[in-house]
Amino acid sequence: MEFHQFQTFIAPILQQRPNWHVVAVAAEPSDAVRLARHLHPDLILLDLDLPRMKAINAARQMRTVSPDSKTVFLSQESSARLVPELFRFGVLGYVKKEFASSELIAAVEAALQHRHFIGSGGASPELSGAAESHGDRRVREVLNKIAGASREKPLSPPSHEIQFYSEDAVLLDRLTGFVEAALRAGHSAAVCATGPWRDELVNALQHRGLDVDDFIRRRNYMAFDAAKTLSAFTTGESLDRPKLLQVLGGIITSAIDAAWANRPRVALYQECSSLLWAKGRDETAIQLEGLLNVLVSRYDVDVLCGYSLIYFHGEEDSHAIQRLCAEHSAVNSA
Repeated sequence: MEFHQFQTFIAPILQQRPNWHVVAVAAEPSDAVRLARHLHPDLILLDLDLPRMKAINAARQMRTVSPDSKTVFLSQESSARLVPELFRFGVLGYVKKEFASSELIAAVEAALQHRHFIGSGGASPELSGAAESHGDRRVREVLNKIAGASREKPLSPPSHEIQFYSEDAVLLDRLTGFVEAALRAGHSAAVCATGPWRDELVNALQHRGLDVDDFIRRRNYMAFDAAKTLSAFTTGESLDRPKLLQVLGGIITSAIDAAWANRPRVALYQECSSLLWAKGRDETAIQLEGLLNVLVSRYDVDVLCGYSLIYFHGEEDSHAIQRLCAEHSAVNSA
C-alpha cells in the first residue's frame, strides 16, 4: 500500500486507538518482508490488491521471518474463495476496503487476540461447506449468528472462549497461538487434552521456536489427559462440583505459582466438556462450562474450549448450541 493511500485511508481508522502505533509503511511486498524481519511488529496489514501472488508470498515469508506477527488482509474486492487458503497459512483477518471504516478496528483487535475475523464480503459457501459436510447448514447459521454478536462486544479479561472447528488445523493454529502468547509473556499454560492433541501442540510450539522442555521443567507448561481429568470429577453420569473446582482450581493455582510475569495469568485449554458432548451428554457439558465460569471469576485464567463440528447435527442441536455458547465470553467458528 502506498504511503499516501495509507495516510488518507487507513491511518485515520487506526488512530481511533491511541495505544496503537504504526512503526512502518511499505509500498512493495518485498519491502514489507524486510521490515518485518527487522521490526517484528505485533500486527501486519497487507493489501491484497497489490499483485496478488506477491502479497500472498509476502505473507508466507513474513510468517517465517516474524512468526509472532499477526496478519490481516485488506482488499478492494470480495475474495471469499481465497479466504480459507489465507487462513490455512496463518492469516487471521480479512476485510473488504469498503467496510474498513466499520470493520478494521474489530479485525485488528481480533487478530491481536489470535482470533479469526472475516468481514463483510469474506463469507462464502466454501466457509460454510465444512459444517455441511458433517451435518446441515443450520448448525453453521447458528454459530455464525452467535459469533457475529460476540465480535461486537469487546472481550474483557479474563476470558472463556469456545472454538468450533471443522478441520483440525484450525484448532491447532488457534490453540498454539493461545498457549504461545501466554508462555512468551511470562505466564503459564495448562492443557487438558487427548494424547494426539497434546503431541501436536508440543510439535507446533517447538516449530515456533519455544523450548517446551524448559517450560515443562519450570512447570510453566503442564499437560493432562482430558479423559483422566474428567474422570477425577465425575461420578456416574453426574459432575462432582466441589471435586471439579478442587481439581481444576489446583491446576490453575500451580500454574500461577510457576509464572514469572508481574501479574501472572494462566491460559487453560480443556477438552473435558467436548468429550461429554461427543458422548451425547449435552447437559453435563453445559454444566461443566458453567463451572468453568466460576473458576474464571476466581482466578486470573483465560479458558479456551475446543469443539469439533462433527458432533453437531441439524436443527435439533440449535437450542443446545445457543445455551453452550451463552456460557462463553467469545465464540469462534471456522
